[in-house]
Amino acid sequence: MKMVLHAGMALASVCLLAAPAGAQATGPVIERIDAQGLRALVTGLGHEITNEAVSEEGQPIVTATTGTMNYLVAGTVCENGQCQGLLTELVFTNTPATLDIANQVNQSYAAIKLVVLEDDNVVFSRYDVLNGGTTLGALSTSVSTLLEVAGAIVQSGGE
Repeated sequence: MKMVLHAGMALASVCLLAAPAGAQATGPVIERIDAQGLRALVTGLGHEITNEAVSEEGQPIVTATTGTMNYLVAGTVCENGQCQGLLTELVFTNTPATLDIANQVNQSYAAIKLVVLEDDNVVFSRYDVLNGGTTLGALSTSVSTLLEVAGAIVQSGGE
């Protein structure tokens, strides 16, 4: 349980420091995202693209690395490569996370989901809906927050 408490304090810090005031409002409003937008999102965060693909359903997928964590961003609810949603996901292997910790994280942070898999692997994910419009700045903040919170939870290691 201490792992989640430390992560909760880290989350509060991340939310305050994740983006400067008004960063979410910067840039044009977008109602759809495509492969080019996913690339711009990842490179705008200063991360390196490691792979690009298109799913059988036509969803653009970009895999990236921060240098210490690997993650993917994928368009969802797509038509002709234009997507109304964004899924961000990362997997950690050999973590001390338990089902109890996953339940506590999922109840405490509704926008972030934690799933414990076999072999001590955990999946963190976050989903953003673009309906009505958003900005790349807001999506960048969402991705950054997920990466920071996931890293803080895993690095706290149950201390």
